[in-house]
Amino acid sequence: MKLPLENGRRYSGEIKIKRFCHKFGIDMDFSLVFSGVVSAVGEDHFLLHSVNPSQMIKIFKDHSSFFLFINKNTTAYNLQAVVKEVSEGKVLFQVEEHSVSKEKRRFHRFYFCCMDLGDFIIQKEGKTVCDKVCIFELSRSGLGVINPCVGLLKVGDTVIIKNEEQKFEVELEIHRINTKKGYEFIGGKIKKANLNLINYIIRKYIKVSEEIISSTG
Repeated sequence: MKLPLENGRRYSGEIKIKRFCHKFGIDMDFSLVFSGVVSAVGEDHFLLHSVNPSQMIKIFKDHSSFFLFINKNTTAYNLQAVVKEVSEGKVLFQVEEHSVSKEKRRFHRFYFCCMDLGDFIIQKEGKTVCDKVCIFELSRSGLGVINPCVGLLKVGDTVIIKNEEQKFEVELEIHRINTKKGYEFIGGKIKKANLNLINYIIRKYIKVSEEIISSTG
């Protein structure tokens, strides 16, 4: 199997970190994003060095696999690899057969715990539906919330998700509602926002990732 990697090229990737979110008692995967220069590419292995942020090296020691993002001929792919050895700032990875898959997401999704972003209000037609809503999923075009006030919303509703202290307000069209552990997991498409969501996500992501890295090893 010939790996679709180029020696000397820097690639981005992610490792999923399992977190327990206490407020609603659920497990959540937080994606730690990194980059590194690929070298010594073989048929089923490669070396990654010059990793950024450099503290990710200690994360590799504790996690067995990760995804590398590859763009080839205008098509995006994910390559899943397994950590074989970590030494002197370099990581040796092995790739198994059928580990390359086409990336289907248009925008990257980030997952948070309630404590990361705080509490939000959800409103419909100018009236507050619930004032203890938690955003758990956020991307450039979509948003997911955990709603403890069950049975008051339906698919197709347009609602406002807001936090006045953060000056955060998003208009959301609800596409799905799933009930789990007595809470509604609501997902939908962002129709309008009063702030730059990319900058908001980056600020929150950096804060959480720094906390995770500093608490490891």
